[in-house]
Amino acid sequence: MMIRTLAVENYRSLRRLILPLQRLTVVTGSNGSGKSSLYRSLRLLADAARNGAVAALAAEGGLPSTVWAGPKAAARSAHTGQRIPTDTRPTGPTALRLGLPGTTSATPSISATR
Repeated sequence: MMIRTLAVENYRSLRRLILPLQRLTVVTGSNGSGKSSLYRSLRLLADAARNGAVAALAAEGGLPSTVWAGPKAAARSAHTGQRIPTDTRPTGPTALRLGLPGTTSATPSISATR
């Protein structure tokens, strides 16, 4: 069975991603665009399918190391006018969701809240 769509929410630098997959999907992008986070999310799902979600999250460094790590907000630099991140640390409850759309108990899925 081929995976046709991958859904990732609040994993590392991926805020919300729904990615249709083909027989061959090539992922490209500039540095810091989330390519490694995409690959790591696939590995986390595979590990969860093999060893269970708790073991997969523990091997990843625990929930705090997996949740959204990108900027929460951006401010404009007074000197350059460019937008710069102001805070990247999650505050309050944070949820991570990885899975395959239409997930059933037979397909890998992770949902965790911190």
